[in-house]
Parts: sequence; C-alpha cells; structure tokens
Amino acid sequence: MVKTDAERKADLLNRLKTVRGVTDGIIKMVGDDVYCVDVIKQISAVRSSLDKVARILLEKHFSSCFVEAVRAGEADAAVAELMETLNFHRELV
Repeated sequence: MVKTDAERKADLLNRLKTVRGVTDGIIKMVGDDVYCVDVIKQISAVRSSLDKVARILLEKHFSSCFVEAVRAGEADAAVAELMETLNFHRELV
C-alpha cells in the first residue's frame, strides 16, 4: 500500500516524536547512572528509528524531487546532491 503524503508526514512525525521521547529517557538514564549497556541499547533504538525516518524521506525524494530534476535535465546536479547528502564523494578520475 502506498501512503499519501499526509499519511507519510504523520508517520514521520510520530516516529520523530517517539525518538524525542526515547532521547529524553536516555538523558534521564545517564543522569541516573543507569547500567551502560541499557543506555547503549536505547541509543541503538534511536539510531534505528532515525535510519527508518531517513529511508522514508529518501524514498519520497527519489519518487518526487529526484524524478522532477531528471526530467528537467538536471540529473547530474541531483545525483551530486544525493551523493553529498549520503556522504558519498565522487573521486575525479
């Protein structure tokens, strides 16, 4: 099932609010000297959630902005932007 833009936005906001809540919990855990491994597990959960948000945004970018740039003849610029955003760097040959 393909989500509408409104559904996708709501999903992203819910995920980010969850990340915020978990991050607040991590801050409290560190302040309370909670067992390090438990804190690390929560940090891992936040990273996974943020990675999912990034994948959703990347999919949206590919299906809209990127396609529009290619159709407008700006494929090289669109690819360069994505490579920079994803921390990939082209080497000049």
